[in-house]
Amino acid sequence: AADGATQLDNGLVTLQNGVNQYVAGVSQVNDGVQTLRMGVAPLASGAQQLASGSTTLANGIAQYTGGVGQLATGLNTLMANSGQLNSGAGQLSSGLNTLRNNSGSLRAGSSQLSAGASQLNNTVNSQLGNLPVNDLMGAMDKAQALQQSMTQLQTGLTQAKSALAGVQESAGKLESAAGSLSGVSQAGQQLGNVARSDANIAAQLGKLAQSTSDNSIKAQLGSLAQDAGNNAKTLQGVGTALGELNSLGSALQGMQGQLKNLSSMNDLLNNADTTISQANGLLNTLNGYKPMLSQMPDTLKQLQGATSQIAAGANTLNGGVQQYTNGVDTAAAGSSTLASGVSQYTAGVAQAGAGAGQLTANSGQLNSGAGQLASALGQLNAQVPTLVGGVNQLAAGTQKLVDNLPALTQGITKLNAGAGQLASALGKGAKTVNGIKPTKKTAKMFAEPTRVKHKSYSYVPNYGHALAPYVLSVALYVGALIFNFVYPIRRVAIQGRSPLAWWASKVVLGSLIITLMAIAEGGIMMALGLTVIHVPSFFGTLILFGLASMAVVMFLSMTFDNPGRFIAMVLLMLQLGGSGGTFPMEVTMKFYNVIHFALPMTYSILGLRDGISDGLGEHYVAFCNSVLLGIAIVFFLLLLVAMIWLQHHHFAGKSELDHNQELLGEEKDDDGMHLQDRDQTI
Repeated sequence: AADGATQLDNGLVTLQNGVNQYVAGVSQVNDGVQTLRMGVAPLASGAQQLASGSTTLANGIAQYTGGVGQLATGLNTLMANSGQLNSGAGQLSSGLNTLRNNSGSLRAGSSQLSAGASQLNNTVNSQLGNLPVNDLMGAMDKAQALQQSMTQLQTGLTQAKSALAGVQESAGKLESAAGSLSGVSQAGQQLGNVARSDANIAAQLGKLAQSTSDNSIKAQLGSLAQDAGNNAKTLQGVGTALGELNSLGSALQGMQGQLKNLSSMNDLLNNADTTISQANGLLNTLNGYKPMLSQMPDTLKQLQGATSQIAAGANTLNGGVQQYTNGVDTAAAGSSTLASGVSQYTAGVAQAGAGAGQLTANSGQLNSGAGQLASALGQLNAQVPTLVGGVNQLAAGTQKLVDNLPALTQGITKLNAGAGQLASALGKGAKTVNGIKPTKKTAKMFAEPTRVKHKSYSYVPNYGHALAPYVLSVALYVGALIFNFVYPIRRVAIQGRSPLAWWASKVVLGSLIITLMAIAEGGIMMALGLTVIHVPSFFGTLILFGLASMAVVMFLSMTFDNPGRFIAMVLLMLQLGGSGGTFPMEVTMKFYNVIHFALPMTYSILGLRDGISDGLGEHYVAFCNSVLLGIAIVFFLLLLVAMIWLQHHHFAGKSELDHNQELLGEEKDDDGMHLQDRDQTI
């Protein structure tokens, strides 16, 4: 024993070392699984996005293949037009070369135009800007005043001519002629002033003619200056003559004998009159130019502005022409590159057309592959939740292992310590045992240290007693189901009553029928040999399960009519497999274990087992019967709510089973396949 204790101690040390390695391995596995769980979490959304993206990809590929067809059509059109494009590029290159050859002449003409415009602007600003327009206007004003004086002089000459005529006729009128001559003297002075004014006008017109560059204006101004000079000379001669007449006035009486010479004086006066008339004509001509001279400053300013604009425009035009010709040169240089590029382009279009044909040929395979990819990714997306759930379960399991590792380590430590104590105690005990001399009684004590006593907590005579709770429960539920199939559950016996009275009539009748079924069923089974230990508990459980079954089936049948009856039958199927009446729940599938405690038949089978064979305890039977009573109360109350709703919505008394329950009713041609009148012949 001491050697075994020592081996046990050594084995526990080895066990502790192995457990330590196991703890480390479990920790590593848990870390890896947790990392896997964190990594798998985005997998679901990623797989869903991948599936959605594959669908989008398939749609995009479909659009792409359609675009490939359009591309092939467009490239064929481009290939058909490539010859025209090459021809157009050659014509463009030829035209640009022609423009480049003429650019030199265009540059020279533009430069000459710019230089001429600048010279014109400088000439206008330098020469016309200094014209004495104001002096000319002053001289014109003086000439207008002189014209008025010449009018008076012409009047005096007329009078002188009349006087000379009177002198020839009458010598007695010499004194009056002398008075007229004194007036002639004044007129002579005025005529001398006019002559000087004409001389000044002639000088100014000469200067003006020299300052202008317009030949027509210069000719007119020169003619006017010549006429004004002639008039000045004539007037000077007239003035001299008038002076002589004035000197002759004092000697008129001494010149009586020379009156015959006055005819020549008359001719002179006629010449003076003619000269004055010419001077008036000249002055009228000058007055005609006065509006032109008054507008001349504004006209000169406009002319200067126009020439400035012409010069600026010519410079701009010259710059634009330079840019244009440079652009033409660049375009001409690039036209050759364009022509070669067009050739390369047309060759590339041909290659693209061939490639588009291959793309079009492969579009079907591309669409098929995209569809297969989308289908495979959809299947992958459907399996991802299962994978994520499995990883989460694995992570939870490894986490539980990690959480229990401290307890395992402490237990191993305690076990190791206990093994050491056991080894030392066994060593001491071995020494003590070795010191004892065994007898027959001692050997018998070691051979039979205890005596086993067996006691059963319940007794089941045979398989029939074990299966009886299941069969009794199924029979009661089927009885409730048949009652609700046969009995017109929605029929209203007395019209005009409240929903509560209608509900009470159905509940009382159904409860009475199912109670009688339960009592009859239990009594018949006991009469046939079923041994029941707790008879009151046995019948109480039967009645409570019958009420619960009637409440559930009646609620479904009343609320949903035939679909409700179908649901009641489905509930029967679920209770057959999930109530645990035939096999223990530990050996049935997980689904039935999940719904086991939600089925009324589960509690009836447990309660009937205790009533027939005992063993579960009164408290557990009370719990099962309480659950059955609660189910009956809840579903009877739900039945009341449903019947109130049916009556308020005028569905009371209407059922799909009404015609089916008229067993002895007259047969009708409801399906349209039979003759309503059996005596009718075809």
